[in-house]
Parts: sequence; C-alpha cells; structure tokens
Amino acid sequence: MAGLSGDINLIASSIQYVINVVMTVPALVYMDRWGRRPMFVIGATLMATWMFANAGLMATYGHAAPEGGVGGIAEQSWEITGAPSHAVIACTYLFVASYAPTWGPASWVYPPEIFPLRLRGKAVALTTSSNWIFNFALSYFVPPAFVNIQWRVYIIFGVFCTAMAIHTFFMFPETAGKTLEDVEEMFMEGVPAWKTRVDYSNSRRAEQGEVDPEKAKGLEHSPVRVEDADGWEGLVVIGAGA
Repeated sequence: MAGLSGDINLIASSIQYVINVVMTVPALVYMDRWGRRPMFVIGATLMATWMFANAGLMATYGHAAPEGGVGGIAEQSWEITGAPSHAVIACTYLFVASYAPTWGPASWVYPPEIFPLRLRGKAVALTTSSNWIFNFALSYFVPPAFVNIQWRVYIIFGVFCTAMAIHTFFMFPETAGKTLEDVEEMFMEGVPAWKTRVDYSNSRRAEQGEVDPEKAKGLEHSPVRVEDADGWEGLVVIGAGA
C-alpha cells in the first residue's frame, strides 16, 4: 500500500519487529513502577491515535489501486506514494512502539493477578486460549477487509483501541504491588477502578515476614485442616489454649 517493493519492502517490514523487541525492554524494567492501568490506558490511547492517523493519511492522499491490487495482490487495494506513504510507515512503527511497552507485556501479566488461586489456572488458560483464537480469527478477517473497505480498516481498529482505553480506565483496577489478599479485598469492597493506585506497602511487609495485626487476630481462632504422619485428618484451632 505504501508503494514499496523488493528488498526495501522487506526491510521496512522487518524494522517493526526490531522495534517490538527493543521497546519491550522498558516494560521489563519499569512495569511494576508504572502500574498496570497507565500501561493499558496510555497504550490504547496512543495506538488509537496512530490508527486514526493512518486512516486519515490513506483517505486524504491515497487512491484505489488498479483492479487486482498493487502488484497483483488483491489485499493491497489502496495505494499511497511519496511523503504521505512515509508518514503511514512512521505511524505503523509508532503503533508498534506504543504497543510493545504497554499492552504487549501487560496483557500477559494482568490476568494471573486478578483471579483467586482456586480459579487462576483455568482462568489464565481461558484468557490465553482466547487471545490466540482471536489472533487466528484476525488473520482471516484483515485480508478480505482490506479488499472490501480498504483504508477504513484502520478506523475499525482505531475505534477498538479507543474502546479499550475507556474500558480499562473504568473497569480495570490497579494490581501492581498488591498481595493476593489486597486484590481480593479490593474486589469485595467494590473500589472503583480509577481510584486504585500502585501500593507496595503490604507486599513489602509480607516479604519481611510481618503480619497485619487485624488479619492475625482473625486467624487466631480460625479452623484449619491438618494431616499427621499417619494420614489422620482432624480439625484444630490455632491459638486455642490447652
């Protein structure tokens, strides 16, 4: 679509993968400091910006390709050349650079953090499988979409990215730095997602072996199941006097 061919086209396509790898590094270093919510909201907003920019450039400076598509490829149904084509390539690179340090890693980290232990295995398996199923479906949707609606495909993706930003702002609570108990308590209390913040206070105390006095008080007389060496199961009360 951008009027590139031969080795130049291959190099231009390869650069985005290099950008993807390089731009993932900041997330590995700063993800827990940034928090999950900023990564989701800012990342989706930036990605929507580049999608709408591509749509605008294509609609303004592009034109329909000859019958059969550019170079006989039907999916390349729209053609843009000159400086605007370079701007389209730049927006595509910026999209990848926005995705790599935000939604790229955060979308894998977030699901295990929001589910309780009893559901985590199945829930993460479901989120992972659905991710790949939609990726598979996307590979079948995009080519015919470019044939039929051309540059408007970018508008569709821009709208989805905008919806992602709004949805995550209102519905995704912050989980960075929180213990399992903190996350569960947050959901039980119904704290609005936009009021949650990165908080390492409880997780640091847990790492140092410190226990919240209120939680410890509640555990003093809580029944737990135990099993001795002979396999006998009984019920004991922690902290009960002899």
